[in-house]
Amino acid sequence: MRIGLVGAVIVSVVLSGCQATEENPNQAALLQLLENRQKWNAEAIHDYSFDYDRIANIFKHPVHIEVLGGNVNRVTDRATGAVYSNAGVPTVDSLFAEIERAIPDRKRSVSAEYDVTLGYPNAISLGSNIPDMGTTESITSFQKTT
Repeated sequence: MRIGLVGAVIVSVVLSGCQATEENPNQAALLQLLENRQKWNAEAIHDYSFDYDRIANIFKHPVHIEVLGGNVNRVTDRATGAVYSNAGVPTVDSLFAEIERAIPDRKRSVSAEYDVTLGYPNAISLGSNIPDMGTTESITSFQKTT
Protein backbone atom coordinates (compact mmCIF):
# COMPACT_ATOMS: atom_id res chain seq x y z
CA MET A 1 0.00 0.00 0.00
CA ARG A 2 2.73 2.46 0.97
CA ILE A 3 4.70 1.74 -2.22
CA GLY A 4 1.58 2.38 -4.31
CA LEU A 5 0.96 5.70 -2.60
CA VAL A 6 4.57 6.82 -3.02
CA GLY A 7 4.48 5.80 -6.70
CA ALA A 8 1.26 7.72 -7.27
CA VAL A 9 2.71 10.83 -5.62
CA ILE A 10 5.87 10.63 -7.74
CA VAL A 11 3.85 10.23 -10.96
CA SER A 12 1.67 13.22 -9.96
CA VAL A 13 4.71 15.41 -9.27
CA VAL A 14 6.35 14.39 -12.54
CA LEU A 15 3.20 15.05 -14.55
CA SER A 16 2.61 18.43 -12.93
CA GLY A 17 6.15 19.47 -13.87
CA CYS A 18 5.60 18.75 -17.56
CA GLN A 19 5.06 21.66 -19.90
CA ALA A 20 3.90 21.00 -23.45
CA THR A 21 6.51 23.35 -24.92
CA GLU A 22 9.56 21.87 -23.18
CA GLU A 23 8.85 18.24 -22.25
CA ASN A 24 11.80 16.03 -21.53
CA PRO A 25 12.00 13.50 -24.39
CA ASN A 26 12.54 10.80 -21.77
CA GLN A 27 9.35 11.67 -19.83
CA ALA A 28 7.49 8.63 -21.16
CA ALA A 29 10.41 6.42 -20.12
CA LEU A 30 10.19 7.78 -16.56
CA LEU A 31 6.46 7.14 -16.32
CA GLN A 32 6.89 3.59 -17.65
CA LEU A 33 9.70 2.99 -15.17
CA LEU A 34 7.61 4.17 -12.21
CA GLU A 35 4.56 2.11 -13.19
CA ASN A 36 6.53 -1.07 -13.81
CA ARG A 37 8.79 -0.75 -10.77
CA GLN A 38 5.61 -0.45 -8.70
CA LYS A 39 4.31 -3.71 -10.27
CA TRP A 40 7.64 -5.45 -9.57
CA ASN A 41 7.76 -4.26 -5.96
CA ALA A 42 4.17 -5.36 -5.37
CA GLU A 43 5.09 -8.91 -6.44
CA ALA A 44 7.89 -9.04 -3.79
CA ILE A 45 9.94 -11.54 -5.82
CA HIS A 46 13.41 -12.05 -4.31
CA ASP A 47 14.33 -15.51 -5.66
CA TYR A 48 14.41 -15.86 -9.44
CA SER A 49 16.57 -16.66 -12.46
CA PHE A 50 16.83 -15.36 -16.02
CA ASP A 51 18.90 -15.40 -19.19
CA TYR A 52 20.74 -12.11 -19.69
CA ASP A 53 22.26 -10.74 -22.88
CA ARG A 54 24.13 -7.47 -23.20
CA ILE A 55 25.27 -6.15 -26.55
CA ALA A 56 27.79 -3.33 -26.32
CA ASN A 57 31.08 -2.22 -27.80
CA ILE A 58 32.80 -4.93 -25.76
CA PHE A 59 31.21 -8.31 -26.48
CA LYS A 60 30.05 -10.29 -23.45
CA HIS A 61 28.94 -13.89 -23.36
CA PRO A 62 25.24 -14.60 -22.85
CA VAL A 63 24.72 -15.75 -19.25
CA HIS A 64 22.13 -17.30 -16.97
CA ILE A 65 21.76 -15.44 -13.65
CA GLU A 66 20.32 -16.90 -10.45
CA VAL A 67 19.20 -14.48 -7.72
CA LEU A 68 18.47 -15.53 -4.13
CA GLY A 69 17.24 -13.11 -1.50
CA GLY A 70 17.66 -10.24 -3.96
CA ASN A 71 21.40 -10.95 -4.49
CA VAL A 72 23.14 -12.64 -7.41
CA ASN A 73 23.96 -16.17 -6.33
CA ARG A 74 25.30 -17.77 -9.51
CA VAL A 75 26.26 -16.70 -13.04
CA THR A 76 26.65 -19.36 -15.72
CA ASP A 77 27.80 -19.00 -19.34
CA ARG A 78 24.90 -20.35 -21.40
CA ALA A 79 27.18 -21.60 -24.17
CA THR A 80 29.90 -23.35 -22.15
CA GLY A 81 28.45 -23.87 -18.67
CA ALA A 82 31.40 -22.00 -17.11
CA VAL A 83 30.61 -20.30 -13.80
CA TYR A 84 31.59 -16.63 -13.50
CA SER A 85 32.06 -14.16 -10.67
CA ASN A 86 28.91 -12.45 -9.45
CA ALA A 87 30.59 -9.03 -9.43
CA GLY A 88 28.84 -6.44 -11.59
CA VAL A 89 26.10 -8.83 -12.73
CA PRO A 90 22.63 -7.26 -12.66
CA THR A 91 19.53 -8.12 -10.71
CA VAL A 92 16.12 -6.87 -11.76
CA ASP A 93 16.41 -4.11 -9.13
CA SER A 94 19.78 -2.98 -10.49
CA LEU A 95 18.34 -2.87 -14.03
CA PHE A 96 15.58 -0.56 -12.78
CA ALA A 97 18.28 1.61 -11.17
CA GLU A 98 20.26 1.66 -14.43
CA ILE A 99 17.23 2.92 -16.35
CA GLU A 100 16.50 5.51 -13.67
CA ARG A 101 20.07 6.87 -13.81
CA ALA A 102 19.95 7.13 -17.61
CA ILE A 103 16.59 8.90 -17.96
CA PRO A 104 17.66 12.42 -16.81
CA ASP A 105 20.68 12.41 -19.17
CA ARG A 106 19.37 14.27 -22.22
CA LYS A 107 22.46 13.17 -24.16
CA ARG A 108 21.22 9.57 -24.02
CA SER A 109 18.16 7.99 -25.48
CA VAL A 110 16.41 5.48 -23.25
CA SER A 111 14.02 2.80 -24.36
CA ALA A 112 12.73 -0.02 -22.19
CA GLU A 113 10.13 -2.72 -22.55
CA TYR A 114 8.63 -4.36 -19.49
CA ASP A 115 6.96 -7.66 -18.69
CA VAL A 116 3.22 -7.01 -18.72
CA THR A 117 2.48 -9.15 -15.65
CA LEU A 118 5.48 -8.76 -13.32
CA GLY A 119 6.83 -5.40 -14.50
CA TYR A 120 10.53 -6.32 -14.77
CA PRO A 121 12.45 -4.77 -17.70
CA ASN A 122 12.87 -7.38 -20.44
CA ALA A 123 14.56 -5.13 -23.00
CA ILE A 124 16.65 -2.00 -22.42
CA SER A 125 18.29 0.16 -25.04
CA LEU A 126 20.56 3.01 -23.97
CA GLY A 127 21.72 5.16 -26.87
CA SER A 128 24.68 7.52 -26.74
CA ASN A 129 25.96 10.56 -28.63
CA ILE A 130 29.34 8.82 -28.67
CA PRO A 131 29.57 6.32 -31.55
CA ASP A 132 29.58 2.65 -30.52
CA MET A 133 28.87 3.45 -26.87
CA GLY A 134 25.20 2.48 -26.69
CA THR A 135 24.05 -0.76 -25.11
CA THR A 136 21.19 -3.18 -25.53
CA GLU A 137 20.25 -5.57 -22.74
CA SER A 138 17.60 -8.27 -22.63
CA ILE A 139 16.10 -10.61 -20.07
CA THR A 140 14.52 -13.81 -21.30
CA SER A 141 13.42 -17.10 -19.68
CA PHE A 142 12.53 -15.38 -16.39
CA GLN A 143 11.55 -17.89 -13.69
CA LYS A 144 10.47 -17.34 -10.09
CA THR A 145 12.19 -19.84 -7.79
CA THR A 146 11.34 -20.94 -4.27
